[in-house]
Amino acid sequence: MSTKRIAIFFIAAYLILCTVLIFKSGVFSEQQNTDRKILALAAEANQPAEKTLPQISSLPEELTSTAQITAVSAEEQIFTLGSVLPAESDNPYKLELVITTKGAAVTSATLRDYDNRDSKNPQPLKLLSSVDNANTLASAKLLLPEIGKAFPLNRLNWQSAGVNKNADGSERITFYATILKDNRDLIKLTKIYTLRPENYLLDCTVGVENLSGGEVKTSLDMFGPVGIIREDQRTDVRTAAAGFLNSQGVVEVTKINIKKLIKDFGDKAPLFHKNAEFKFLWASISDKYFVSIIRPVPADSNNLYCDWIGEKYGICFDPDTMVKNDEDIGVRLQTQTATIAPYSRLSYNFQVYIGPKDRNLFNSVPLYKSLGFIKTIDFQACCGDIFSSLSFAILAAMNWLHQYIPNYGIVIIIFVFVVRVLLHPITKKSQVSMMKMSKLAPKAEEIKKKYADNKAEMQKQLGTLYKEQGMAPMLGCLPMLLQMPIWIALYSAIYAGIEFRGAEFLPFWITDLSSPDALFPLPAAVGNIPIIGSFIGTNFNLLPLLLGVSMFAQQRIMPSSAPSTNPQAAQQQKMMLWMMPVMMLVFLYRAPSGLNLYIMASTTAGVVEQYVIRKHIREKEALEEAVLVPTTSKLGGKLKKKKPKPPIRFS
Repeated sequence: MSTKRIAIFFIAAYLILCTVLIFKSGVFSEQQNTDRKILALAAEANQPAEKTLPQISSLPEELTSTAQITAVSAEEQIFTLGSVLPAESDNPYKLELVITTKGAAVTSATLRDYDNRDSKNPQPLKLLSSVDNANTLASAKLLLPEIGKAFPLNRLNWQSAGVNKNADGSERITFYATILKDNRDLIKLTKIYTLRPENYLLDCTVGVENLSGGEVKTSLDMFGPVGIIREDQRTDVRTAAAGFLNSQGVVEVTKINIKKLIKDFGDKAPLFHKNAEFKFLWASISDKYFVSIIRPVPADSNNLYCDWIGEKYGICFDPDTMVKNDEDIGVRLQTQTATIAPYSRLSYNFQVYIGPKDRNLFNSVPLYKSLGFIKTIDFQACCGDIFSSLSFAILAAMNWLHQYIPNYGIVIIIFVFVVRVLLHPITKKSQVSMMKMSKLAPKAEEIKKKYADNKAEMQKQLGTLYKEQGMAPMLGCLPMLLQMPIWIALYSAIYAGIEFRGAEFLPFWITDLSSPDALFPLPAAVGNIPIIGSFIGTNFNLLPLLLGVSMFAQQRIMPSSAPSTNPQAAQQQKMMLWMMPVMMLVFLYRAPSGLNLYIMASTTAGVVEQYVIRKHIREKEALEEAVLVPTTSKLGGKLKKKKPKPPIRFS
């Protein structure tokens, strides 16, 4: 295969890969109105059980029609656990939870240590919020299969005495509600929330007490976390997931993003593993930087997995099908049906993580590590665990450097320098090979013309020519091939690494390495231009333009392997000179500025490196030519042999 075809093949493969990654990241997706709208849920006290309820067709009709299930509803009240005051003001809590008596649920969860990235008015990040009248940890329904009833607990105002502060600094609030059957006490429900200082973990205990004189069969249908923020306006990576423990004790995760949930499942998809023997650990919803995980705590402390959860599924809330991208995502769980003896009590314990996808945190806390929380981090890269492992390695290296250099932009530039140093021997050989190719191009062109009708012989003769000169055509592409995995892994790391969210390089430019550099906003009319508006967006990004210039300079000084006598090959190289920078500009215009900073720094360093290497090669060639004995016309182009001196004679 000719060098030109090899180069074109790898460049085309690289551009295709870039296209897949960039479109997957949603660069060209238009920003849409993401205001949430409310769609009332249809649920009545005497509504029959959902299809997940065990069949009750064998029960007498008069039983299902006459039993009345009611409850006393109090006035709605709002309480707050934790605080978002700065840590410097002696606030020990990482979360602020707003809790309502309606459904005894969390209506919002706000993070103390992360803001909403509003440069004009930064506020603590509200990660979870109410959507479609559904709230996090709301007890949706009390299922009573024996009498065919499903009581809507999320519409009931539970009672509470308010927030208590414990001796260990934690805050606790208790809710309770009494369910009546034919105006007689049937079940008492208790829900307790506990939030501890400097912790992203919320404890929740739900108690079900049988107040009647007979056995009661019941189960709870409840929401897990719902209403997670949409972090990136370019793309919607919100995902519902579930973790399972396999037979080797390794955590495996099944995921479904909101787009697939809507397209393939309507509004509800079961979260299960294809291997039924795997044990359920947790369910979660996440965006690209944050996650909320609900973990049913097993009754046996020696086990990680839970055996009392039945149905588990991701749900989509779509308030208005006419408005694009206003959907929300959540998780819903149902406990298995349990039989409670008279005057006995059953408890369900949950732990809910509400916080960042932080690799260091997930690895340092034993519980998080054992449960595999780190697998909620999604790098959005191809080839699965291969690039994920490389992305984690890059993040670890950058975090180590960041301990000594507290600026991730400078860390990226240093990372470029390290990569360039490691690849320098290969890059140098590549440049030497390409310059030799340029000099041999006329001979290669003669071989191509001579054996134009015999491709096999042409390749054989070209291979012989390159071998005689000690050349490897593939060597010219090797530096780019070695850097491609690093580019992809770095793209994924910057895309999903919480470390880069809001990380500043310069105070006046590139203030967030996880977003485009956005030097200044563009007029609103630009965003309304078809195609161009969706490509440019709402801001002028300078860094991709500088990247295009540096790539053009690199292409310009790169040795040419096409002879000047071949107009077609020369025209192809001229097209490549412009096409590569333009294509990269299109692909990376709205990419994270951290990635553009890396590629631009690497390309600029490559230009300097190529110039130095080529200068060194030319000087070496000139030196070699200078030591050769010049030929003259008198010698007829042949070197004159010197006569040997006679031997010395001693008398």
